[in-house]
Amino acid sequence: MAQKRPPSPQRAAMNRLMEAMARGATPDRMVRQVDAVVATLREQGDAEQVQEWLEEMRDGFAESAEAAAEAIDEVESTEKAARRAAENAARAMAAVRDAFTRHLGAPVLA
Repeated sequence: MAQKRPPSPQRAAMNRLMEAMARGATPDRMVRQVDAVVATLREQGDAEQVQEWLEEMRDGFAESAEAAAEAIDEVESTEKAARRAAENAARAMAAVRDAFTRHLGAPVLA
């Protein structure tokens, strides 16, 4: 039986972030997750490849943050718990986007 290949470093990073998001992680927790993910990615790729991964992930989370912010308006104001969950998801997505942006601006330490 063929052994299943492990996911690419970028896919593993996305999986980790999405799992934390699904558990309802706070924006601060998501920033710590991004910091850990970026450290792992920097160990697994060269500087150019890591830069590419970070840009792709930032762009993906930028789109998701925008969609999550728009989704808040779709939740009825009477649905307090659902609205709070939507607001937290939007803040967490924005925090992830901003954390990737910050890492893209940071010098790579070798």
